[in-house]
Amino acid sequence: MAIVALTVPGLLSARGSAPPVPALPTATASLPSPSGSAATSPPTGHSSTAPTTTPSPTVATRADAYALDDTIRFGDTVLHLEKGTVVESLAVLSNGGFVVQSHLSTGSSQSEMEILSPAGRTVRTLGASGAYAVSPDGTRVLAKDGTGSTLVVYAPNGAVVGQRRDAREVGAIVGDTAYLNGGPSEGSLAWDLATGATSLLPPHVVAVSPDGTRAALGWMVTTDVQDEACWAVVDLGRPAFPTTIQKCGPGENPTMFMPTAFSSRGTYLVGSNYVDGGFWFSAGVVRVSDGTVVLGGNGDAVVSGWTWHLDDDESTFVISRNTSKPVPPATRNALQHCSLALACTAVQPEVQLRGKGGFTEPRYVVSR
Repeated sequence: MAIVALTVPGLLSARGSAPPVPALPTATASLPSPSGSAATSPPTGHSSTAPTTTPSPTVATRADAYALDDTIRFGDTVLHLEKGTVVESLAVLSNGGFVVQSHLSTGSSQSEMEILSPAGRTVRTLGASGAYAVSPDGTRVLAKDGTGSTLVVYAPNGAVVGQRRDAREVGAIVGDTAYLNGGPSEGSLAWDLATGATSLLPPHVVAVSPDGTRAALGWMVTTDVQDEACWAVVDLGRPAFPTTIQKCGPGENPTMFMPTAFSSRGTYLVGSNYVDGGFWFSAGVVRVSDGTVVLGGNGDAVVSGWTWHLDDDESTFVISRNTSKPVPPATRNALQHCSLALACTAVQPEVQLRGKGGFTEPRYVVSR
């Protein structure tokens, strides 16, 4: 398959959170308008392969890359993945390559993670889907496959930078420091890739600010009534890592926030408020300094979608949005560019979804 990692958002529902291999043919073409229905032709197999492509004058960036069905698109370039590939998660690396998590649309296809070159060739298979994080500058990928016990850091060309056997999970990576998410018994861990040195951190690290000074924590608390989702921000630059803000609330309440990433300048936390029975998320943004909700909430404030990212200007975001009316069941999907005040414009037109058995997969996937 042409590929095949959060999160959370990364922003995907947790119900769905090797050496180079040969590639299948791919094409570079003028960007066509998507059709209103999904492709249904079955794949011929489930090999971890990615396509070749004619050199393109453009290079993918986080701002313009997205997936539609079994293609990755940016500018006027279309990279064709293996027929029937369903992209679950997409990230753009510093060299214009990609991290992709996906599965095939037919049969009992297993979800997989891969690193692709800027031309769409597989340069490294990362194994069965578990979790991955990409550094803010796109130069490092921290991944752990869904069946293993080893966390590995990769360069954009697929080279292994470091690896560590550890029961902890993927948290974040900033520069040459990987952050491993651990529970209350073992705590989280900061791992210096240059020296191999490690230091203990508070449990539940799920994101770290681009300057490495703050960490976001996210965890669930079981109560007699219902589980509560909690989040906090801690100061990594001070002894004992003091908590600067902490909030808890019912896990299925749209007013509760679950963080997945810091914004480019560290002003905001980006995450989700909840996921409904149709497996879409409600996008959420909160201010790091005081926890003020900037985007998301109840009623008309719900921003239903599947994947999104806050732009580098910290005032606009791109979202694979659920445009169904009513919102459940999810039947329609559009790619939109919105302000935090929810003034939105269409980036790509609305398409019909292909829900099966109550589970609805989006057709647009926004880069992390």
